[in-house]
Amino acid sequence: MAAIDDAVRTEMERARQPGLTLGLTNRDGTLLIRTYGFANLASRQPVTPETLFEIGSIGKTFTAMATIQLVDEGRIELHAPVAHYLPWFAVPQPPGHAPITIAHLLSHTSGIVAGIDGTPEAAFQVWSLRELPTRSAPGERFHYSNVGYKALGLVLEAVEGRPYREIIRDRVLVPLEMSATEPAITHDIRARLAVGYEYLHDDRLSHPDAPLAPATWLETETADGSIASNAEDMCAFVRLLLRRGEGLLSEGSFAQMSTGSPLEDENDAYGYGLLMRNLDGRRFIGHGGGMVGYLAGMQADTDANLGAIVLQNGMGAHPMALARTVIRIADGEPATSTGTATPSALDELAGVFETDEPGCEPIELVGAKSGAVLRSGDQEIGLHQLDSDLFLAPDPAFDRFPIRVERRADDALELWHGGRRYVRAGASVRRLPEPSAELRAIAGHYRSHNPWTTNFRIVLRGDQPWLIFAGPPDGFDTEQPLVPGDAGSYRVGEDPGNPEAVSFDTVVDERALRAWLSGWPYYRAD
Repeated sequence: MAAIDDAVRTEMERARQPGLTLGLTNRDGTLLIRTYGFANLASRQPVTPETLFEIGSIGKTFTAMATIQLVDEGRIELHAPVAHYLPWFAVPQPPGHAPITIAHLLSHTSGIVAGIDGTPEAAFQVWSLRELPTRSAPGERFHYSNVGYKALGLVLEAVEGRPYREIIRDRVLVPLEMSATEPAITHDIRARLAVGYEYLHDDRLSHPDAPLAPATWLETETADGSIASNAEDMCAFVRLLLRRGEGLLSEGSFAQMSTGSPLEDENDAYGYGLLMRNLDGRRFIGHGGGMVGYLAGMQADTDANLGAIVLQNGMGAHPMALARTVIRIADGEPATSTGTATPSALDELAGVFETDEPGCEPIELVGAKSGAVLRSGDQEIGLHQLDSDLFLAPDPAFDRFPIRVERRADDALELWHGGRRYVRAGASVRRLPEPSAELRAIAGHYRSHNPWTTNFRIVLRGDQPWLIFAGPPDGFDTEQPLVPGDAGSYRVGEDPGNPEAVSFDTVVDERALRAWLSGWPYYRAD
C-alpha cells in the first residue's frame, strides 16, 4: 500500500532511521511485508525480508505465554509464591506484606525494581533483589520490571528442567512455524542480524540530527527479552493475538493475559505480558521492545481483524505508534504525523528568560510557523516536546539536559536546564536554599560499562538533587527529584512506593566517587 510506504518513509526521514521492516496481518494470513533502509550503514547492505532484528521486551509476551501454558497444565500456580519454585528467591518487604507471586511478576505489580541489567545473565540479578527492599505491597501498584521477568525465566527453567531457549522454541516458535526466529541472541546468529545503532553521544539527549554509531554487541538469553525475529515470523505471532491465543492457550487463559488493571493513564492497562491501550475508539493489544541498538512495536486490533509489527535497528522512530498508523491506514483511516513542539505548546512561555549564572546569556522562547523556537544569541533552535512541561533544544549548547517548566504556587514560571535556572525577565526571583556539603558532594556525572544504562547526572536545584538521564532506562523518567531515604540513600521520584533508589559513597576531596543506582555501581566521570 502506497499510503503505508509514505507514512513509513516520512517517519524514517524525520528520525534518520537506518533500517526498518514491517508486517501487516489479519487472522488468516500475512497481508504485507515491507523493508526499508539499511541493515548495515557502512556496507550499505539493505534490509531484506530475511533480516533479523532483536525484538526486546516483546519477548515478555512469549515468556508470559509459556508460563500460562504451564498454568493450564497444572504445573505452575499463578498465585503461588515465587519462592515455591525458586527457594532462594528473597526480597526484603515491609512487615505484613504478602509474598510475591507468579501473577505479581507477570503483571509488574510485585513492587521490585525495574533492574539495571548490571550483568549479562539472570540468576545473579534475581539473587541481588535480596539487597533491594520494596516500598509497596505486592499488587498495590504497577512498576515495570525486567528483573521480574528474568525471575519468571528461571521459574520456567526450574519447572521444565531445561534452558529458556528450548522452552520458548518448543512451546511457541515450533507450533507457530516461526522457523527463522531465534530465542537467544548469540554470536552464531550475528551475521543474520541487522546492525543495531545508537546515538554517538550517550550523555546527550537524542534527536534526529544527532550522529549515530554501531551499538555495543552483547549476547543474552534472559526471559525479559532475548529473541531475534523478522516481520514474516512476527506476523504469525500477531495472528495468535488476533485469534485470542487459539492453538496455544485456552480462551480463559488468553482473557487473563489480555485483561489488566488500569495504569496511571486510564486508557492503558497491563495484563500478563500484554499492554492494552484505548486510543480514538480503538483497543490495541501488544507490546513494545527495546534492546541496545534496536526498537520494536507489536500492535493488534482484534475488532478490526488487523495487526502490525515494526522492527528497526535504531532508536529514533517510534515503532508502536507506527504500528498503530499502519493498522489505521489498512482500515481506511488517513495517516497521522508527528512533529516538533507547536507554537501553541509554548504560548504561555513566550518571552525572555534570564539566569543569574555568570557568563550565561538569556534565552527567548517564541512561536514560529515551523514550530516553537528557542533563541540564544544569534541562534534559533527548534524545540521538541518530550512530555508535558519538558522540552528538548537539539543543539550542542543545550542537549545535555531537557528544559523543564516549573510552575510555582504564585503562578510564576521558571525554566530549569540541568542545574541552571532561568526566570522571566523582570519577574521576581525567589531565593533558593543553599545545598549542604553532603549534597554538593554527590552532584556530578557518573558512568558504568553497562551498555544498557551507561551514565547519568546528578544536578542540584537549590537544595533539591535531581537525577537526569540522556536516555532513561525502564523504571525511570528523563529527570526526577531525589528524596532522602534511609541510611543516606535517596528514593527516586515523589512516589513513596517507588523501589528505585540511589546512594553514594567513597567521598574524596568533598566529592563522591561512586554511586549505586538501584543496587549497581557507577563511578564519577567529572
